[in-house]
Amino acid sequence: MPVRSLVWSGDELIDWVAGGARYGLDGSTRRGSVNYAYRFDAAVASTDGNFAVIYERTGTKGLVLRHGKTLREINRSYYQAHVYEYPVCIWAVSDGRTLMAHCPDEYDRVEIDDIETGERLTGSSAREPVDFFHSRLQVNPGGTRLLSAGWIWHPFDSVNFFDITAIDQDPGCLDRNIGCQSWGDESGLVEEIAACWQTDNRLIIAGGGEEDPSEETDVLRLHPNGVVVYDIPSDACIRSFVLQQPAGTLMPVGEEYVVAFYGHPRLVSLTDGANVDEWPDISSGYQVSSINMGGEGPPPLALDPQNRRFAVAEDDKIHVVTL
Repeated sequence: MPVRSLVWSGDELIDWVAGGARYGLDGSTRRGSVNYAYRFDAAVASTDGNFAVIYERTGTKGLVLRHGKTLREINRSYYQAHVYEYPVCIWAVSDGRTLMAHCPDEYDRVEIDDIETGERLTGSSAREPVDFFHSRLQVNPGGTRLLSAGWIWHPFDSVNFFDITAIDQDPGCLDRNIGCQSWGDESGLVEEIAACWQTDNRLIIAGGGEEDPSEETDVLRLHPNGVVVYDIPSDACIRSFVLQQPAGTLMPVGEEYVVAFYGHPRLVSLTDGANVDEWPDISSGYQVSSINMGGEGPPPLALDPQNRRFAVAEDDKIHVVTL
C-alpha cells in the first residue's frame, strides 16, 4: 500500500492516515491498525508522537487522534476549502499541554484549542479577524509566534504571523496580522508563496512570479522568484537573492542553508542562493502556494529541521536524507 501521509516520531516515520503504519530507519515496517473510511490525505503530529491530526488537504474534515485513537472530529469553513490547504498545526507548551491552531468556524479566524480536552483558549465575542485565508500554519521553535502562509482575495499569496504569548488574556492577538513591512511598496506585487521559521525571530520567505531583467536584484528585499531572510524584531530583510527556479516548500538547515523542495530537494546557501547539493532522483512535487486548483498535490513529506533531515515518500519507497 502506498504511503498516504508522513510525520516524524523520534527515529520512526508514521503514516497516520494509513492507520498508524510505522517505518523505521533500519527498514523495518509495521502495518497500521485502523482504516479511516474517508478521503484523508495529510497529517500533522506533536513531536512526542502522542497527538496527531489527519485531514483532507482540500476538504473540510479532520480527525484529532491521541495514541492513534480518535478524540474528536474537527471541521473548517466550506468557503473555498476545495482550492487551498487545510490550516492546522499542533505544538507543545511549557506547562505540558499540547495546543492546536486551526480555523473551525471561519476561514479568516484562527482559534487555538487544548488538543486533549478541546477547550478553546481564544473564544471571544470581541474578536475582529482581518480578511485572510489562513493556511500552512507553523509555530516557531519557542512557541511564541504563529505563521500563516495563506492568501488574500484575488487570489494573492501572502504571509502573516502573530504573537501568541498572550492568547489566554488577549485572544485578539490572533487578529492583528503583523506581516512583513520592510520591503513595502518597493517590491511591487511580489507574492509570498512559502515561508518557514529559521529561528524564533527570523523567517525564510519565498517570492513568486518571474524576475524582471531590469530589476536591481542586489537590493535587500523580496524579489520575484527570490528568497529572503526576514528579522522580525528589526523589521529588516537581512539577506536576499534570486533563484533560477521556484523554491516551493522550505525547510531551514541551521542559519546558513535552506532546503527548497520544488521539483526535487535542493540544499540552498542563504549567502548567495547557490545550490550546495541536490537530489534530482527524489520527486518532491511542485507546490508553490497554499492554493491548488485541482492539480496533483505534493507527495507525503516529513520535515525535521531540528535534526536536519527530511523524508519523501515516492511509489513503493521512502527517501530519507540527513544533512
